[in-house]
Formats: sequence, C-alpha cells, structure tokens
Amino acid sequence: MLVSEEQVDVYVSNLRGRLNYETKKASKLGFANIQDYVRDKLIKEAEALELSLRATPSIKPAKARPVEKKKEAPASSCGCCP
Repeated sequence: MLVSEEQVDVYVSNLRGRLNYETKKASKLGFANIQDYVRDKLIKEAEALELSLRATPSIKPAKARPVEKKKEAPASSCGCCP
C-alpha cells in the first residue's frame, strides 16, 4: 500500500499539540524524521484495514425457537369484567 507525500504532510500538520510527542517517539523508534515515522504508521493502518476487509465473518444459521403459548388469565367470577 502506497502512501502519498500529501497524506503524510496533512497528517503531520494535523498533529498540532502532539507534534513534539510524536517526534520524540519517532526518534526513539529509530526513524530519521517524523515523516518517515508517519509514513510507516499510515502504511500499517492501511494494511490492517485491508486485512479486516478481506476477513469474512462466519455466518451462523439462525436457530428456530419454539413459540410460547400465552397464558390466559383465569375467568373472573364477578361477571363485571370481560
């Protein structure tokens, strides 16, 4: 999966307050600059999305449930109630 330079630049520009944090994290992980780190991160996210789209969920057959009969209320002996 290819990630364009424009996507990387947009991601970096949207970091705002987290830019210092992400830059330090990139250097700890051995990346030369923040753009390389972001490119790697976006590629991994795209691959994960692609794998999740490929996976087909298992379809379980629906079980037939028995129909329950409604219980009737006992007849009233007073005769005023229906």
